[in-house]
Amino acid sequence: MGGKSQPAPDYSGMEALGREQLAFSKQQYAEMMPLARQVYGQQMDAQRQQMNQAQDYYDYQQKTFRPVEQGLVRDAERFSTEGYREQMAGQAAAAAGRAFGVQQDMSQRALASRGVSPNSGAALALQAQGNLGLAAQRANAMTGARTQAEQLGFARRMDVTGLGRGLAGASTAAYGGATGAGSAGINTAMAPGGQYMQGLQQAGQTYGNILNNQTSQFNTGLNAQGEVMGSVAGAGIALLSDRRLKENIELVGRDERTMLPLYEFEYKGGSGKRYLGVMAQDVAESHPDMVFTMPDGFMAVNYAGLGLEMLEV
Repeated sequence: MGGKSQPAPDYSGMEALGREQLAFSKQQYAEMMPLARQVYGQQMDAQRQQMNQAQDYYDYQQKTFRPVEQGLVRDAERFSTEGYREQMAGQAAAAAGRAFGVQQDMSQRALASRGVSPNSGAALALQAQGNLGLAAQRANAMTGARTQAEQLGFARRMDVTGLGRGLAGASTAAYGGATGAGSAGINTAMAPGGQYMQGLQQAGQTYGNILNNQTSQFNTGLNAQGEVMGSVAGAGIALLSDRRLKENIELVGRDERTMLPLYEFEYKGGSGKRYLGVMAQDVAESHPDMVFTMPDGFMAVNYAGLGLEMLEV
């Protein structure tokens, strides 16, 4: 049972890595923060410019364009009224009457030049036919005028509905751009801190691994101590007898056969019970083949090989 088992793990490399991660995070934060502040300032300037542009669009729409638009709306609505359509129809009828009167005068003069009396049957028949033509012409003119007025009103309303739509969209887009610039500025300002926190997290994970491994080794040692203290009366087993695990040590004599010093002691972290036995360091000097090293770095003694027992006092 001589020799040594695997030595205790060395965590110095992992600890150095954690310190390096933390140092790099601090360095990166120090280098990135001034640049982030500069970019943040530019982005906030862009936000202010776009906000001013959006306000300008809005003010122009409210103060300049909206009165014009409202006037056009009123004008377009005027073309769609029944009164306006009748007005246009009357004007068309009057124009048709004037045109007919001119034509009738020309016809009468033509008849007179041919010697036809205005009171003759032919003249009266021609006049009656002309009156019918005038009525039809006036009706057609009035209908056409109404239709034209209605179509003109519809066209004007369509024109008005298209006015100003672009300004609202431009103002909204400018406000949206300003909001985006502000959000981007906030993200830029937070980026160095976020990177620093990531570095802290990575370093924390590294240190956490160290702590977990050390805790595991510590618990292994405690478990081993518990096994020793739970079986002190059993002979023929190897027991942890490293001086580093004991306290309140008192030399009480020497074994006559092996000449090893005998001690009364307590185990650290134990229940306070005292035991009688040897120290692994003493055994290693005179009987090295009766000592071996545990994975946690502490030494155990082969009591059975020495012909000794560890006893509870």
